Amino acid sequence: MKWICVSIDTLVSAEELVSNAVHSCGITGVQIENSLPPTDEEMKAMFNDSLPELAPQGISLDDPRSRVIFYLRVSDAGDRKPDEIGGIKDDSYAINDRIYSEEEIRSILNDVRSRIDSLKKYSDIGPGTLELSVTSDSDWIDNWKQYYEPVLIEDILILPEWMDVPEDYTQEKEKQFSHVIKLNPGTAFGTGSHETTKLAIEGLLKYMKSGDSLLDIGTGSGIIGLCALAKGASGVTATEIDSGCIPSVTHNLEINGVTQDRFRLFITNVLDPDSGFFPGVFPVVTANILAPVIEALAAPGAADRFTLHGGVFITSGLAASREKEVLDAFAANPSWKVIDILRMNDWISVIAQKVI
Repeated sequence: MKWICVSIDTLVSAEELVSNAVHSCGITGVQIENSLPPTDEEMKAMFNDSLPELAPQGISLDDPRSRVIFYLRVSDAGDRKPDEIGGIKDDSYAINDRIYSEEEIRSILNDVRSRIDSLKKYSDIGPGTLELSVTSDSDWIDNWKQYYEPVLIEDILILPEWMDVPEDYTQEKEKQFSHVIKLNPGTAFGTGSHETTKLAIEGLLKYMKSGDSLLDIGTGSGIIGLCALAKGASGVTATEIDSGCIPSVTHNLEINGVTQDRFRLFITNVLDPDSGFFPGVFPVVTANILAPVIEALAAPGAADRFTLHGGVFITSGLAASREKEVLDAFAANPSWKVIDILRMNDWISVIAQKVI
């Protein structure tokens, strides 16, 4: 058996956007490879304290690169070169044991390329190039699930949909939880393991009150909205610019028993003045996207028109290196007052309150 390996060259800050674009093309799992150095906890696990000289030093975080990788199984790849199958250069990874025809592969690659090109128009995602190779290594087919672990955020346990609650989460006092959310981890950062998603959820849990309604801009897998409903939100209105997210969101709603009247999804660009989109005003608005989009949403007449007076706008997806420019964008709009900045490794979440 052989597989076409497709990889997409991007930036760490754009991993979620690129992964979501890949998933919207019907690819149900991606592998992320990036150049970020290990965290302090990971360093302690990898290096004995008695051998500090072995630890890597001076790794630059400026414009860190990443690859998003996926695989497509082919019935007869033979020894053909990747460029004979539609040669493009890309870094994304999705696992699927289905056998694809050459025509289907070309169609998928064209779809991925088109969506990546669309992302480039409004976000800095780096090169965004695709690269193909052929592999017969099948070890990952059965082993990839080991990389998806439960994620505990306060009292919410987020699980891949095939996984039961691990025993240690029910036996250890410090791992108690009140809510379980199951997600297909093939949908963009669906398990909530990425720092940007964790920060967005932590901000939501800190500032949302039971009974609040939520507007989630750029909902992706729907994870933020599902957490809001678990914690007592009266309803969720979610937006995405790409209709390809509909199957993923719908599936995640179904496996969590959430009806679509409680979680309304709109395919629209809230920054497009001609969209006519206005679902009302909300006490809580969230956006886990990228710094340039957050800056645009902070401008007058953008996210502020969807936010109640006194309500909060919880933003994430922000590399710490972009903190000043994001804060400057909020400061330029008198409607906002930044009330909190949450931090995790090299990422931040900026939370603003509507005061005018």
